[in-house]
Amino acid sequence: MIPFQDEARVAAFGIPLPALAAAMHLVLPDGRVLAGADAAPEILRLLPGKRWLAAGFRIPGVRPVARRWYAWIARRRHCLVRGYPID
Repeated sequence: MIPFQDEARVAAFGIPLPALAAAMHLVLPDGRVLAGADAAPEILRLLPGKRWLAAGFRIPGVRPVARRWYAWIARRRHCLVRGYPID
């Protein structure tokens, strides 16, 4: 995991800083880049004991709903984290 604030290390991936600030990104070994809710099933596949959760993303309609949820949470993340002011 590389925090997006580490500009020197993330520059190698060629992902614009505003995009990094808006969503988590996963760079796969084959070079594909997945962001936000689209990265979630791949991350779940990598976590022991959580792989079964990735299967839920294959259900029709789940991915669009997950994208909306992710966007809603991402827009409000500062007020959802303790110690941050509400926007």
